[in-house]
Amino acid sequence: MDLKTLVNVSAQSACHHLSEARIWGFKRGFIALMLAALLSGCETLPTAPQPINQATTSKPAGTNAVAIRSVKQGLRLARLSREPVASAYRAKAARLALDANRLTEAERILKTVDVSMLNEQSLVDFMIVEALIALDQDRPTVALASLNRTNQGLTHLSQQDQVDIGLAKAMAYEQTGRALAAAQERVLVSPLLTAEAQTDNHEQLFSSLTALPTNLLKNYAEKAVTNDLRGWLSLAAMTKQFQNKPSQQQKSLSRWKRLWVGHPAAIQLPMELALLDSIVAGQPSKIAILLPQTGPLAKAGNAILSGLLAAHFEQGQESELLIYDSHQWESSLELLAKAQSEGAEFAVGPLDKTRVAELSEARLGIPVLALNRPPQSPRQRSRNGNLFFFSLAPEDEARQIAEHSMRTGLNNILLIAPNNDWGDRTTNAFRNSIAESADLNVVERRFEDGESYLPFVRSVLGVDQSQTRANELKRITGKTFEFTPRRRQDIDMIGLLANNAQARQINPALAFYYADDLPVFATSLVNDDQASKISNLDLNGIRFCDMPWKLAPSSAFAEHLQLLLPGASSSLGGLFALGTDAFNVIPRLKQLRELESLSFYGFTGKLSMEDQTLVRSLMWGSFEQGEVLTVPTIVESI
Repeated sequence: MDLKTLVNVSAQSACHHLSEARIWGFKRGFIALMLAALLSGCETLPTAPQPINQATTSKPAGTNAVAIRSVKQGLRLARLSREPVASAYRAKAARLALDANRLTEAERILKTVDVSMLNEQSLVDFMIVEALIALDQDRPTVALASLNRTNQGLTHLSQQDQVDIGLAKAMAYEQTGRALAAAQERVLVSPLLTAEAQTDNHEQLFSSLTALPTNLLKNYAEKAVTNDLRGWLSLAAMTKQFQNKPSQQQKSLSRWKRLWVGHPAAIQLPMELALLDSIVAGQPSKIAILLPQTGPLAKAGNAILSGLLAAHFEQGQESELLIYDSHQWESSLELLAKAQSEGAEFAVGPLDKTRVAELSEARLGIPVLALNRPPQSPRQRSRNGNLFFFSLAPEDEARQIAEHSMRTGLNNILLIAPNNDWGDRTTNAFRNSIAESADLNVVERRFEDGESYLPFVRSVLGVDQSQTRANELKRITGKTFEFTPRRRQDIDMIGLLANNAQARQINPALAFYYADDLPVFATSLVNDDQASKISNLDLNGIRFCDMPWKLAPSSAFAEHLQLLLPGASSSLGGLFALGTDAFNVIPRLKQLRELESLSFYGFTGKLSMEDQTLVRSLMWGSFEQGEVLTVPTIVESI
């Protein structure tokens, strides 16, 4: 449901739509915009402010709520009042400012409130505003600290306050990787919601649970304290377990519904599962594979083909495969027509960019999942919506680094990249991701392949300028003195868009020139499977994004495939994973296009769709003592 729809829902339902805010992808101001929609129908405004006892006692006023009609009125009454009434008016004014999407003003007002003077209802206003501002600023621990004041003696919460606090807690838990705690909050608050708001809440609950691994969901389900929660966990576990086998997922869902009659999810299935029947019915019976098996791209094409075949057999060979060597055909359109004439209902490929561009200019008779993006227009649509794009594009990784810098408040970024096409693509993707953020400042520096990195880094960090100033001071004063050069101080983080060999030289140079206290983030290129532990010592401290295939190949299928096919764990491993995901995602493509909030959890990353393009969200890893460590995304124990 988009924000426009939220604003138009009935007043009663709008009061409970806090669950519409999704934990990932927050944009600044979204929570406040949402609350404006929520609360506009919740409050009945009096014709005049209710009189409040202008007590001069130092103790908080009673539990009665302060009623004001506007922020301006609240601040005016606060100026005319003594404590504790003045702080009560300010707390209410801050909440109204937040509802009106005036976050900066709400935060400023909040700083003028004496919390010790607040009565119970005003304290609730205060902590909800404080928490939602913190969530908007991606500071979930601050939000939780504020919301947990409800555990310290607040006993007269209205139903609406319980809803707002419970859902805000759920969002904060989701931001901190505590999906189980978030689910518990959503289950508890669900009975207080309207039917429409319950649906939204359940969608968010199910979505956050399906981000967890299957084995963890099963363990959580065994230890769940309520039947409702246990049902949600078991449903999520089943969904994840059979994500790549829609037919088996359909049978398992029927069994789950028989076991959980009366469960909220059995009464109304999450949208992802409600579409399952149509997904199974729409699976293609013949799939054409259009990949180069000879020619310059044969190595990559055959690696992808191996991944496709492995997924095909693991799925139970429900479809027939028609395999073509695309290198033997001059035109991809002619090859696609040939495949279609032989009964193909879906096609995977081609791999070459020029061939993908050829398809993107045509009207296609069957759906095609191209394994590259056309040059100059990576998000270009097919003319009839039948062409989808999926690749291991480095732009996705650069975007993820940019989004991480925004979430963590690292606003001053030094971007280091090679002076070539790959560097152009990644730096452009990084800059495009932060284009709407006025707070971020980027200093970009490019290096030539093979140049001496020590003087390059010294110049980039401004150490030369520091030394020059010291020499000039010595010349002017005629005195000698001890001097330690300094690096530039206008940097919060470094985005190192380089490969393993380049990073092994640049990273030590950064530390040598006094930048060892700055966080360094990189793309998956730094994680070379063939590099030794000793050589990776020079990468210590670097955090990088990479696919689950390399950082967490925890499924039995992935482990078996890497044992069966030696190349699957080599430098071509990512292409095996691409082939596997390309086959498994076929039945879900239209579902991903229709449900923007839906994700597919693959070996190449968490996949979502934007403009017919599958976009990857990757895991984080880091180098410690020359070893690659996976950064945990789940902070709860079983």
